[in-house]
Amino acid sequence: MSSTLFRWKELEEGGGVWRHSGDPRSPHVVLRSGLHSDGFIDTLQYLSVIPNLVSASANLADAIREVIGNEAIDWVMGSPMAGIPFATMVGMRLKARRVGFTEKDDSKNNPESLVCRFDMIPGSRVLMIEEMSTTGGTPQRGINAVLAKNPEAEIIPYVGALLTRCPKRAPELTSAEFLPLIDLSTFDVGFHQWAPAVCPLCASGSRVVTNVKKVWREFLRNMGNPSHEIVGAEYSS
Repeated sequence: MSSTLFRWKELEEGGGVWRHSGDPRSPHVVLRSGLHSDGFIDTLQYLSVIPNLVSASANLADAIREVIGNEAIDWVMGSPMAGIPFATMVGMRLKARRVGFTEKDDSKNNPESLVCRFDMIPGSRVLMIEEMSTTGGTPQRGINAVLAKNPEAEIIPYVGALLTRCPKRAPELTSAEFLPLIDLSTFDVGFHQWAPAVCPLCASGSRVVTNVKKVWREFLRNMGNPSHEIVGAEYSS
């Protein structure tokens, strides 16, 4: 079994993957993109187990070193929020000089906007780390935030990630390419996505949960028992 498939199976067995049961009594999810889906991944569940965090960060750091060699890394930057502990552990393994993170910019109306509050010495080499990405948009916004604050920083042209659902050269990641441990673009996990107007699960009577991460354990219980009512679930009107 490849390392990608091994990690994926480990993620599934660790309670980080949800699949729709096929029963219309079971709800389904809406993704950040606005599309509806019969599958969802919560990497936070996997990385919250310390042995998983240690092992995954060490494996990713070693893979990054194979590509970039022994060049010094001044900063490792994670994205909010699940990416921060993962970036910290990767940075320790890489012997980076400093670790930091981007934050959501509450001063702007755009909830996707990120800001960097760290001052970097001109010429600092910066490596971005993500726990998961579907389009590359978040790490690119992180890169933009770092350069907005530190225009003379040097961005290493790779983004380390636990899991990606897009090609290594992702459509929204224009300044780098991914180095993922789990690359879902290389095998079929059986997930589907639909525009709300043509969603077959909606047509079957399945409701759409909008706060899946907040009711994750209840959501997994429903996967095995479609009659189980998900306490705390919020549904799309």
